[in-house]
Amino acid sequence: MSHVSSASYPLSKPLATLIKATVDCHQHQGNVQIPGQNAKIGLEEREDYYGTLSHMEDKEDNDKERDVQQGQTPKNNISLSSSLHLDLESKTDALQHFVRNCFVAIDNLLFATPWAQRQRSSFQHRQLIRVTTDEPARTLTITDLGIGMTRSDLINSLGIGSRLSLRAVQAARDIDQYYKRKNTLVTTSDTDGNDDDGGVGVGDVDVDRLEVSDWNNNEKHDNVDKDDDSISHESTRTSSSTSSSSSSSSWTSRGETNLEEVKDDDNQNYQSIPVPCQAKDIGSFFAAFCAIGTHVEIGTKSKFDDYYVFRLPADSSTNDYSCFSITRPMEEGVKPSINNGFDSLGDVRGESGTRVTITLNEAAVEEGFLQQDKVLKPMFEKFLEASPYSVVLDKCCTEEQRKEIIHATQLEIDDIEQERREKEEDESSDGDRLEDNDFQDRQPNRNHMSDESHNSVKERAKYIPLRLSMGERKMLRLVEAAMACCDYTTEIDKPFKSSTRRMHTQMKHITAVLRGMVTACDYSAGQKMLSEENYSDFEQFYRQVFEIARRHKIMNPEKMRTEYGKLVYLLQDAVSPSIMPHLSFSCKGDIKTVYNFLEARGGLSLLEDPLIEIATREVLADKKTRAQIALEIRRKERAVAHLKQHYQKRQLSSEDIHLCLYSICDNDSFLNSNRVPIDKIIKYLHQFFSPEKLEDGYSLSIVDGQDGSRLSHSHERQFYFALQSLTLWRDIIDDMFRLWAMVEADLLSESVSYVLQDTGQGFQRVQQSPLTYRAMQRILLRVQAKVSNWVGSNVIHLGDHNVPSALTFIDKYTQVPRILAPIVNCLENLERLCEEDDGISKLIENGFGGVEQLKKDILYDFFKSAFDGSGADNFYDAGSCIDGRLTSAWNWCSQLQDKPFFCIFKLTGFIGFDGEFV
Repeated sequence: MSHVSSASYPLSKPLATLIKATVDCHQHQGNVQIPGQNAKIGLEEREDYYGTLSHMEDKEDNDKERDVQQGQTPKNNISLSSSLHLDLESKTDALQHFVRNCFVAIDNLLFATPWAQRQRSSFQHRQLIRVTTDEPARTLTITDLGIGMTRSDLINSLGIGSRLSLRAVQAARDIDQYYKRKNTLVTTSDTDGNDDDGGVGVGDVDVDRLEVSDWNNNEKHDNVDKDDDSISHESTRTSSSTSSSSSSSSWTSRGETNLEEVKDDDNQNYQSIPVPCQAKDIGSFFAAFCAIGTHVEIGTKSKFDDYYVFRLPADSSTNDYSCFSITRPMEEGVKPSINNGFDSLGDVRGESGTRVTITLNEAAVEEGFLQQDKVLKPMFEKFLEASPYSVVLDKCCTEEQRKEIIHATQLEIDDIEQERREKEEDESSDGDRLEDNDFQDRQPNRNHMSDESHNSVKERAKYIPLRLSMGERKMLRLVEAAMACCDYTTEIDKPFKSSTRRMHTQMKHITAVLRGMVTACDYSAGQKMLSEENYSDFEQFYRQVFEIARRHKIMNPEKMRTEYGKLVYLLQDAVSPSIMPHLSFSCKGDIKTVYNFLEARGGLSLLEDPLIEIATREVLADKKTRAQIALEIRRKERAVAHLKQHYQKRQLSSEDIHLCLYSICDNDSFLNSNRVPIDKIIKYLHQFFSPEKLEDGYSLSIVDGQDGSRLSHSHERQFYFALQSLTLWRDIIDDMFRLWAMVEADLLSESVSYVLQDTGQGFQRVQQSPLTYRAMQRILLRVQAKVSNWVGSNVIHLGDHNVPSALTFIDKYTQVPRILAPIVNCLENLERLCEEDDGISKLIENGFGGVEQLKKDILYDFFKSAFDGSGADNFYDAGSCIDGRLTSAWNWCSQLQDKPFFCIFKLTGFIGFDGEFV
């Protein structure tokens, strides 16, 4: 199987240190000899070693005296003549930890599975724990078909690991420092010269002091010689020591170094460094791993994710535990099964499960953990005696039993498929009729779609960004972090004594961001850039990361509001004629859209297929029955499968088509979530009010100067004024992605520059935006053609003190759904509140005259006061212009807490309007 994706990640450094120390001790405990026994070190070598060590310790004593004289706390030091004492779980407890994880996984699966499905006979095999061994490879495999783990679970649970205890962190620090000193002395010894084979260096003497002990079981192992692959960790030395008869080390509550001084056969004092690797110190999984293993591999599949393989260490041929790897060995969406090579008893198959394969250390092998009949079977039977689950060992069952267990997963899949087909047949009374008339129904749906959006799918695709991949999302986090920690606009958009000083400040902050982003990805490249200032060498990288952030913002206008403002202003300066020549490159790149992606691969015909509207349509509940929703989902899935099969070719794979279809679907989802509130408010306007009929107490007429109004409209004129304003907002939202493209083209224009002015709201970048202005003119003309008569001004403020730039303009209209959605939510939840709570029902009945009366009161206040031209600082900036209509609506929102029905908003879950600017 080819690796579709693979990545390595750093393991927690203290945890990696403890694991490596434990594994190295286990690997060398059978090869270590203490000086004075069969392989004594010569007197000269011993004197050379202790002479070097004494020289270093004298130097450290001098450093300590100097620190005391300077008023600093002296550092603790550790002698290299030390031993490592392993504080491990017992091997039985370690194995029980792994079995307990199987219990938890199967329990979680049972809780998440419907009762009827759990009672099926085909489901019972999931309550079976499978155990296999491989004596030549010295591996023990424990498999369960429980809930499984996602990729995020692997990283967060195993990669990050449990929180380490204070003594574990201190021990890791001690061992790391101890290693640094040992490596330093090894280098010194090599420089002084040894015999041809390297002689007996410090590394050999250091390893001779290695002692392995299992404190939990009072197990002692004799020390024997060890080669140069000794442990290398840091530690700190303390002047205090304990007597040689001490059997365990004492730990301070503040994480201070506490070492035990013992003697070897040559009566030479040396220090004991504890290595705490129990569950309370490093978590149960890694405690169990340290006790019995040297390498671990976990294959896991969750119902909601693909099959992944976790390996520690990342490279199985080394003992480098600083990194672990996560690999997806199959294509996305492919489940492990017998057909693709998962045909052994210990493999994971089906929707979920976890396989843990441990390469056993020498002590575990000697304990008999590869002997299934004599050791493993009795242990597992004891573990499971009070459990509803059972265990099967591959060498303790017959070939027929083994095959039955392996094929049980396929039987479960067939059973589930049969149940699904039966359910579909029960729902086919309405479904079959609709599916037979699918193409007859599609034409009205397409006409309905054209009523909702004036643009075809092909036209919209020109401005619909592609979805971000996983790798692109990582780069997005880099840009977000860079923008979050910089104060670019604060430092740049303020008065300067001269333009030269402002340009210098711009260059300083722009290059700081550019250097920081490169350094975050590659430290050495960042250092090289710092010295050479070769920014143009990374032009492609900068264009890519900035394009990813811009693409994400277009797809999600409600996100990155602060970060995007800084980013786009930084890019605006970076591409300006005064800055770009100094950078020697342009940071601006073209946005990747669905249309351009398909055009480059010769797949534009996909956008003209009638099925694309079904394949990209968001399935909404809208009070539909479950059968209707299931039918729409099946239609969409079949349409997607048909388009992928029909249009795929060498240049355009099925995955590319899938990416494009769901990118279009993202746009449809955006339109539904942002356009639906406007449609519902327009529907409420027609439902409760009429331009021809004037109802007593509900006249929408307004008079200039009364109740804050700055316009004078009759009831009919105010009705049409509100209707055309809502219709204009709706068409702007419908064209939002195209407007974003125009806005960025204006903001990042190399020919149209901005002027920094005080607009009355602080210093703002005032810039003409011809492309955005023309796009708004076309939208305005289209709306004027829809309504019977136009009321008010048609002036579009853009590039003046009211709306300084296109960014301010586009951000204002992204707030329209945030204004209307809480109103719609309140109106739609009134009936539910009255049904659920009699007290609220009486409150609405007695205080507001009933639900319908309350709805009408809220809408009456909104349509009259939210479109009255109010909200500006002076008379000339308010009124009926395009921008002033939205200003009046925001003014109504700011006064909501003073309205008599504000308590009803709170009861329906209202928490506020989001009015935060970029």
